[in-house]
Amino acid sequence: MLSPLKESIYFARQHIQPLLSIALLLSLPVWLVDYWLPTPAAEDDAGIETLVAGLVFTTFGVLQFATAMCYIHQQVLGQPIGVLQAISRGASRLGPLLLINLLMALAIGLGLILLILPGLYMAYKLLFSEFFLLFHGQRALQAMRSSYSANQLLSDKLLPPLLVWLTTVASAAIGQQMLLPQADSALPITLLFEAFNLLLTIWGWALLYRLYQRYIAPTQSRPAHQQDSAVAIRSTTEPRSPDQAPTQSEPETSSESQSRPDPTTERDSDRHQ
Repeated sequence: MLSPLKESIYFARQHIQPLLSIALLLSLPVWLVDYWLPTPAAEDDAGIETLVAGLVFTTFGVLQFATAMCYIHQQVLGQPIGVLQAISRGASRLGPLLLINLLMALAIGLGLILLILPGLYMAYKLLFSEFFLLFHGQRALQAMRSSYSANQLLSDKLLPPLLVWLTTVASAAIGQQMLLPQADSALPITLLFEAFNLLLTIWGWALLYRLYQRYIAPTQSRPAHQQDSAVAIRSTTEPRSPDQAPTQSEPETSSESQSRPDPTTERDSDRHQ
C-alpha cells in the first residue's frame, strides 16, 4: 500500500539534479516577482499587484508541474530528454493546461463552498486530469472526465501515500511558523524551509507519477477481449516440443507418415499388373 512512497523517493533521489533544476528554473520568476513587486500604496493598486502576482504564480506553477511530468514520463519510457526539452514540451501545452486548471479550480471551489467535503472529493477525483491531457492527447473536459472515472475503487491504494505526503508538507509549514518567532534572524529559517519544500515538491512529483503509472495507466490499456485474442494468436504460433503429439486438426509431419505408402496407389498398380 505504501510502497509507492519508497519507490518515488528512490526515483527522486536518482534524478535529483534535473528535477531540482526544473524546480529552481521555474520558481525563480515567481521569487523575483514576489521580491521586486512594489508594496501597493493604495487599495486599488493592491488589486492590480495581487492580480499580476497571481497570474505569474499560476502560469509558472502549471508550467513547472507539466515540465516535471514530461521529464519523468520520458525517463520511464526509456526515452530520456533534457531539462530544456522538458520545458519546451510543457510550454507547448501551456494553453490547455491553464484551461484545465481553471476548470478544476472552479469545480473544486464550488465544492468547497458546499460544506467543504464535496470540494475535497472533487480535488481527489480530478487529481490526474493533467496526465490525461499531457499523455493521452485529450481535451480539457475529456481529461477531467477520464480522471473522474479512472480512480474509482482505488481510494485504498491512492489515499494512504497521498495523505503521508500531505502530512509531511503540513508538518513542515507548521514547523516553519513555530520556529520563525523564536529565531534571531528569519532569513536562515526561511532559506532552510524553502530548500526543504523544494525537496518535498520533487518527491510529490515522483509520487504522483508513480501512482498514475501503477494504478491509473493500466486502466487505459486495451480491452481484455483483445488481450485474450492476442494470447490465442500467440499460442497458435508457438513451436511445439519434439515429443509432443500432433493434435487432430494438425497434419502428421513425421518421417513415418511421409514414407508410408498410399493404399490407393497399391491397388492401382495391382490392377495394372
